[in-house]
Amino acid sequence: MKTRFTVTSRRAFTLIELLVVITIISMLASLVSTAVMKVMDNAQRVRAHAALSDIVMAVNNYHTEYNRYPVPAADNSEEPVRLSAGNTMLKILLGGNDNKMNPKGSTYLQPPMAKNGAGGLSGSDGSQALNDPWGGAYEVAVDANFDNRISNPDKENEDPSISQNVPSNLVFGVIASSYGRDGKKGTKDDVVSWRQ
Repeated sequence: MKTRFTVTSRRAFTLIELLVVITIISMLASLVSTAVMKVMDNAQRVRAHAALSDIVMAVNNYHTEYNRYPVPAADNSEEPVRLSAGNTMLKILLGGNDNKMNPKGSTYLQPPMAKNGAGGLSGSDGSQALNDPWGGAYEVAVDANFDNRISNPDKENEDPSISQNVPSNLVFGVIASSYGRDGKKGTKDDVVSWRQ
């Protein structure tokens, strides 16, 4: 009796086929990661814009209550100030009475605490900073001389689509901004309170 062995052939992937599949999967992964990064950046921009709205409202609420802006009376400068560690305006908006400018001790701004130094209030009492989602301090300018004009920062933006044909002054009492992901003032990624 003869035994017959049958050899069953099973088709396996070749090295070329495996490399093609790996290449396709890596291309899809890079597309997905790019899309995820874009969504996350948009979410950070939305958070920054919401924080800017809160800052502008807080300064306006202070102005409504005291009929002045939270800057020293002798300072009629409209130069923007960074809400960095120890900033007087930030201390006042958080309920402090720096320079006796908030005798009622009203709290105008209640930002979230920052995570890893970004996206909120960081530091300890008296030396706190209010940081944007990228870790830079927000910037605020007020109409300290009450002439209903603040110099328009868009004039100096390096992006021509933003800097061309803009008015020299803005008709706001308060404006606020964030330097965005790149941390540089006057670039396309800046997030500002005065335009959408």
